[in-house]
Amino acid sequence: MKNKCTSLLLCFCSICLILAGCQFGSSSSSTDSSGTAVSKETQKIEETVFPKDKVVDVKITIDEDQFQDMLDNASAEEYKPASVEYNGIKLDNVGIRTKGNLSLRSVVQMEDSNRYSFKLSFDEYVNQTLEGISKINLNNNYSDATSMREFLTYELAELMGLPTPEYSFVNIYINDELWGFYLAVEQIDESYLERNFGTSYGSLYKGVMTGQGSDLTWLGDDPDLYTGLEVKSEKSDGDALIAMLNELNNGSDYEKYIDIEDALGYIALNVLTNNTDSYLGSNKQNYYLYEEDGVFSILPWDYNMAFGGLGRSSLYIDEPTQGALDERPLIAKLLAVDEYKEQYHQILSEAIGGYLANDTFTARVQEVKSMIAEYVKADPNAFYTYDEFEKGVTSLISTNASQVKDISEQLDGTSPSAGDGSGSGGGMGGGGRGGGMGRGDAEGVAPSNAATGGNTGGATADDETTADGASFSKQNANAQTAPDHTAANTANNVVQNDTQNDAATDQSNTANQPPAGEVPSDIASQNSEQSNTTPTDGAQPDAQVEEGNGVTPPDGFGGGMGEAPDGFGGGMERPEGGMMGGGGFPGGGGNQQNVQQGTTQDLIAVAVSLIIVILACLFVTFYKRKRL
Repeated sequence: MKNKCTSLLLCFCSICLILAGCQFGSSSSSTDSSGTAVSKETQKIEETVFPKDKVVDVKITIDEDQFQDMLDNASAEEYKPASVEYNGIKLDNVGIRTKGNLSLRSVVQMEDSNRYSFKLSFDEYVNQTLEGISKINLNNNYSDATSMREFLTYELAELMGLPTPEYSFVNIYINDELWGFYLAVEQIDESYLERNFGTSYGSLYKGVMTGQGSDLTWLGDDPDLYTGLEVKSEKSDGDALIAMLNELNNGSDYEKYIDIEDALGYIALNVLTNNTDSYLGSNKQNYYLYEEDGVFSILPWDYNMAFGGLGRSSLYIDEPTQGALDERPLIAKLLAVDEYKEQYHQILSEAIGGYLANDTFTARVQEVKSMIAEYVKADPNAFYTYDEFEKGVTSLISTNASQVKDISEQLDGTSPSAGDGSGSGGGMGGGGRGGGMGRGDAEGVAPSNAATGGNTGGATADDETTADGASFSKQNANAQTAPDHTAANTANNVVQNDTQNDAATDQSNTANQPPAGEVPSDIASQNSEQSNTTPTDGAQPDAQVEEGNGVTPPDGFGGGMGEAPDGFGGGMERPEGGMMGGGGFPGGGGNQQNVQQGTTQDLIAVAVSLIIVILACLFVTFYKRKRL
């Protein structure tokens, strides 16, 4: 009888263990068509909140007087209560407010537009989320005539295996009236961290342009010295931060403190998209650091200025910094290790041979254009005309083609991949290999309400730094074209940067400019107040675009992405409902799949099961000893 009871108990414990294991395996991940591990939670979020293959409606209902007060006092960025129907999901008691810093102030000063970016906070007044998402940023595409640069960059980041916030296109209605076509981006917070890292208990920091230390250089062993690394989590481990910074600057055991794969991927992403509004640029911003068990991951954020939004010039792939390379130790130290540099070059090679390959990228851009064109055309509050949108799309394709050509030549050694250590250029929107300061040219596409003015000063960022949650370029004087097509050549641009920093309202009073040579109305008066200036000398690139490719401001923020005469035809069909593979990222640079880790709940389930088994074993052992 006792033997029978023992057998039953062991069977019961074994079944518990098997069920726990099945639960852990089923809840942790599944695999999508691209081969990337995706959790069921992520799949549901992408289907209901952030679908990538369609534009969803976001219907906001708010008291008219409250909404008007929010618009009239946009700089206050105060939440107002509203009801939101997000892709058919209805929630009441949602907080909505304007968001931004420099771009917000720019729109404030526009007499003919109230097209602000917004933040939705689903848990502002009551304990609720939208499929686990607590906050969503609704970005107004202020500095992007194509309305797709940030979307495409996040898509590339996902394919590269980087921990990427969710994103999708949305059409916003306010009190049943169409307001505009926006890009929705998930706030980096607990939900994002849980999905990408399996926990949100670590320390979260954000690199911002205000303060010091966002370049990750060594300032000393006091965490309070690093004011440019804003704490975004409820608690932080200052000792872990200091240990990482000390090793990065003064040691060599980088893998002990830094997720090398994420770091190399982050650097590569910004080089591939020529995004100097990042750690690479003069403002040293637009990234997050997440620490877990003493190891830091760098997280991508804010790509509205990607694909040459701050200048069409290319970068040295091994020296992609504004200013001295040594002033960006995360790049300088990692690329000084041959193994890491080889891995980094492999990441670049896979990207330009896959997603960014001319035919593949062109097909994807045209596909996105087809998806959003009717919404862009119908937008009643757009910063750009539909003609400017079409020119911007053509220019986006040619910009990428020139960039891919340049990176390819650097990888195969036919073009230098580094300079003398001084970086890829100096000043905002100019400088670098083969060139210097530029003031804009015929490539600039000015919006219909643009003001023109004589400012060649630098752009400062508009970065989201609330607890919710500059750029330069290496001038490519020998701009390349794809076979049988004429790609628009490089040009220096000075534009304002629109990132999402709600708390940095004390930053320099710099007007935010759209990237393609545009200054929305009533902002030109601020142009003389720019705090970051372009270099005082330097030559225009040798290869200039023919006149007439765009609208040229007389003496202001020209440049940006030019219009290529032909563009690039062909391309690959994208499977319905999914992202086009285009060669993908076959590896060679480490594991490029973003494997979803188990959640805390999964770990608890397994731990309980193991405890049951251990207790059962102890019981059997005790029972046998008692019999003996």
